[in-house]
Amino acid sequence: MKPRRNPDQNRHETGFSLVELMIVLVIMGLMASIVVLSFPDGSNDLEQDAQKFAARTAALRDNAILQSRPMAVQVTPSGYSFLERRKGAWSVMEDKPFRSTSWSNGVTAEVGETGPLLISFESTGLPSDRAAVRLGYKDFARNIVIAPMGDVQLAGGEEAP
Repeated sequence: MKPRRNPDQNRHETGFSLVELMIVLVIMGLMASIVVLSFPDGSNDLEQDAQKFAARTAALRDNAILQSRPMAVQVTPSGYSFLERRKGAWSVMEDKPFRSTSWSNGVTAEVGETGPLLISFESTGLPSDRAAVRLGYKDFARNIVIAPMGDVQLAGGEEAP
């Protein structure tokens, strides 16, 4: 006697159901969006440059007070350098924290049509004038403000107009 076979046993199930395919597509879409969002857009370089510039400028102000000597930061579209007043003239500082520095690729500073922006600090730590440096990268901008009392602050990040 032959054992009876269930007619459903002869059917071979092949392929995926529609629900399984939809789940796979959703997972792939989520993974693709994570990959796209993880690519750097350069605004990170802008933020790092702004923070580094603000910290070094604040350190320069403190150094001007400690050494009782006027010091300045000169900002150009391509970078910045630090100056100290010696024998009646400005000279570039090349000490480690105050070396001349270029902005990251694509980052530029808006300095106006008059040429490089010179922000000087007296030996009391007060700046010669209130100043603002605007760094830009593509559609993003970051402002660094030097207040009348010498405080160096990062102003809000924003998209450039």
